[in-house]
Amino acid sequence: MKRTATAFLLGTVLALANFAGPAIAAEPPAAVYGMTHAEAALTDALARHITVGRLHLELDNRAIELHVPAGQTPSGGLAVENLYYSPVQARFAAELVVPGTSPLVRLPVAGRAYGAVQVPVLNHRVAPGDTIAASDIDWIEMRADQAGSDLAASEAQLVGMTPKRGIPVNQPVRVRDLQSPRMVDKGSLVTITLSSANLTLSAQGKALQDGGKGDVIRVVNTQSNRIVEAVVAGPNQVSVKVGMALAAK
Repeated sequence: MKRTATAFLLGTVLALANFAGPAIAAEPPAAVYGMTHAEAALTDALARHITVGRLHLELDNRAIELHVPAGQTPSGGLAVENLYYSPVQARFAAELVVPGTSPLVRLPVAGRAYGAVQVPVLNHRVAPGDTIAASDIDWIEMRADQAGSDLAASEAQLVGMTPKRGIPVNQPVRVRDLQSPRMVDKGSLVTITLSSANLTLSAQGKALQDGGKGDVIRVVNTQSNRIVEAVVAGPNQVSVKVGMALAAK
């Protein structure tokens, strides 16, 4: 009798289970906006404030997630609201918002942002007097607002020049620390060429200053003892155009 009752109860349980039908499906998981979405939205918003160089973005908190409530459909991608940017400190603060959610899903964020540019640097020590070649140059990235006009910005500003003094390796190069390689030494004999539209004359002179190509230096004509300002044209070669200032010594 006991066995019969047990079998009856078991059959009843199985029947009820079959009657209940299939299990109800759970609601789909909420949508999540993460770091990639946040960086894209912030980059677009900050690009209106940072217009020079490649925008560099660093978030203080990289564990960013904005969860959309289940059953809600956002009306667009992440939006940026209440953006504040300080170019001096290169800092920003803003709110990320998921449009179309109720209540509105929002998250405060902050970090650093600035424009970055590439500048040429020397990849090893180049001694004063040695000529800088393209193989001596590497590139580094720095903040655009710190790359002033006194820094070399192109390879062409370095190649063919020589340091006036020691230049630190892998550091931005100041233009004032460069000069043309010396082609005339103070006290050396030089050939002075005087040229006009119809006439070219040459004379021997003595350099009163050192000079690289393109530099204007003072030389004295060894025959007339007159001093002239001349442009260094090559090794121990200087040129004077008619009209350049002459002064008697």
